[in-house]
Amino acid sequence: MIAFRDILIFAGLAAFAAAVIASLFPVGEGASPVPACSDCAFKLTGGYWIRQYGNYAALYLGTREAARYGWAYVDGRPLVAGETVRCDPMYVHVLSGIAYVSCNGSNPTFGRTRFVANVNISADPSKPGCTYTVNVVYNAPTTVRVKVYDENGTLVYSASGTPPAVFNFNVSMAGTYRMHVYAPPLIDDWYTLHAEVAITGTKIVVYRPSEENIIVLNRRTSIISFPQDLRPNVSLKIIDLTSYWKKGYTTALLAVKPGSGLPVIEAPSTPFFADLVLAWADCYPCNRGYYDESYNALIWRVTFNSSGSVSACQNAGWDGYSREVYADENLVCPPACGVCRQATRYTGSDLTITVKFVSEDSKMNAEATFTKVCRWS
Repeated sequence: MIAFRDILIFAGLAAFAAAVIASLFPVGEGASPVPACSDCAFKLTGGYWIRQYGNYAALYLGTREAARYGWAYVDGRPLVAGETVRCDPMYVHVLSGIAYVSCNGSNPTFGRTRFVANVNISADPSKPGCTYTVNVVYNAPTTVRVKVYDENGTLVYSASGTPPAVFNFNVSMAGTYRMHVYAPPLIDDWYTLHAEVAITGTKIVVYRPSEENIIVLNRRTSIISFPQDLRPNVSLKIIDLTSYWKKGYTTALLAVKPGSGLPVIEAPSTPFFADLVLAWADCYPCNRGYYDESYNALIWRVTFNSSGSVSACQNAGWDGYSREVYADENLVCPPACGVCRQATRYTGSDLTITVKFVSEDSKMNAEATFTKVCRWS
C-alpha cells in the first residue's frame, strides 16, 4: 500500500520537474516536436522560425534552438547568412542534413531540379584535341571547383568559380580522363571524359600496346609484337600508339608478321592528338617468287594533329602485287606503289579520315575510317 507520505513526495518531485521544464521553455511554447534526423519530413506549428548563419542554419521555437542543418532553403531559395524567416505552419523536408522549408501552405518538394543544382557538359572536337565546356548553374552561396586527372592520376586542369560558372579546358591528347565537379552541399560528382579516335572498317583488327606485348629494349625504344598471321580474314592491322608515346618512348619496332622484319616507327615530331600505324598485307598467298612481305607490304600511318588528320606512307615492301591506297577517295599511292614518296601524304579534316587499301589480290582489300570523338559518361 502506498503511504500518504509517498504521495506527497511524488507530488513534490512532479512540481519540481514542472518548474525545471518551465525554466527551459518560455511560457506558451511547450516542448519542441522537431525530430533529430538527416532525412525526414514534418510539419511545425506554434511559432517556429529559421535563421541562416555562416556555415549552418538553426531552427528555433521562441528563443530555444530546436535543430541545426547544413543550410536552409525556403520556398526553393537558399537563405543568405544572417537572414531569418518565420512562418506558421512551417513544412520541412530534411535531405542529407539540408533543410527545405515551405511557408506557402504546401508540403515542399526537394531535390536538385527544384533547387537548381545542374552540371551541363559539352565538347567540341572540331579544334585540335577535345575542348570541353562545363556549365554549373547553382543557386547556393558556394564555390564550384573543377579538377581533371589523366590516366596516371596526374592533375591536368584545376579551376574554381562562383556559380553560375563556366569552365573551358582542352584535352590535347587522346585518352581517358576523370573529372571531379564539387560544389557543396548538393554537387559532388565524378565524370569520365573520353577523348579518342573511333575506328570502323573491313578486314581490320585494332591493337593497343600493353605490358603483355611490349618488349622493352631501353627507355626510348621497345619492340611491339602482334605477329599473328590472320590472313585472309584480316589484311590490315591497326596499332594505336598514342598511349605508347605518352609513356615517353620515342621509337617503336613493329613485329607485325611471323618471322623477321621490324619496321621502325619514330614518334611524331610535333604535338599530336592521336597516332595510329596501319600494317597491310596485300596478298594471300604470295606466290610470285618474291619474298612474302605479309603485313609489311605497306606500313601506313594516320596522325591527328593541329593541321587535321594526316595519312602518310611510312614503309613499303615489295612482293610483286599491284596495289593502290586512297585517302578520302583521293588516290595517294598509285599502282605498284613500291616506295614512299612525298606524294603519298594526304591531309584531311580534323574530325575524320577514311583510308582504303586496294590490291590486285582483291580478297585482301581493306578499309578503315578514323573519327575523332570527344564524349563523357
